[in-house]
Amino acid sequence: LDSKLPPAPNPVARKSLFERSRCDTSLGLLTQGFAELLNRSADGVLDLNVVARELNAPKRRVYDVTNVLEGVKLLRKKSKNTIQWLGGQMAGTADQELNSLTEEEKYLDELIQCSNIGLWLLSSLTLRLTYAYLTYEDVHKINSLKEQTVIVIKAPAETKLEVPHPEESLQVHLRSTQGPIEVFLCSDDPVPMEVMDSSAASDANGSHLNWTTSGIGSVPGSALSSFTPVSSKGEPCA
Repeated sequence: LDSKLPPAPNPVARKSLFERSRCDTSLGLLTQGFAELLNRSADGVLDLNVVARELNAPKRRVYDVTNVLEGVKLLRKKSKNTIQWLGGQMAGTADQELNSLTEEEKYLDELIQCSNIGLWLLSSLTLRLTYAYLTYEDVHKINSLKEQTVIVIKAPAETKLEVPHPEESLQVHLRSTQGPIEVFLCSDDPVPMEVMDSSAASDANGSHLNWTTSGIGSVPGSALSSFTPVSSKGEPCA
């Protein structure tokens, strides 16, 4: 029998394959180190002489990394030995920002939970309901509402409020199926009747109120210093 044995493996080829694998691994580690240096750079600019010294790598190997990144437009050469990163934020910076946003979201979730518990306590204890009201002075003390037109709405639970995108005037639509809706204007000055137009309707399905204002401004006159109820015709009620 003439049996053919497979050729003996070429030791030179095996050595070449081993060296290539080791080389690829070395290049991968070098790229990771290069990315870490970029991440620590405030402006994305690196001196390749410093990179080679920091990573303890031959400068030609550093050029292997930069040439690839330059070819895909992720960096550019500022000078012979200086490069600048063009690829936006590095992964490390993005991870830090993501962690920061996650912590902020967690804080907001806790704040919402505490607010819900506080609201439940305020609305469930009968003793506290005696003091569940708001005065004109309470609203007037809010600094962020200074020089603003303030509309106070007293409505049943599950009332729907819609504010369409303003074009020439501000519109407010309220709809309730649980009972009547009361609207109060909190103002120090009398509001001219022509700048307000509100309409209200009640039917078997509940109450509806639409309000349109065409301008905001101070009008000379005596100070009201109170909540002014608004009727369905847009006129202040006595």
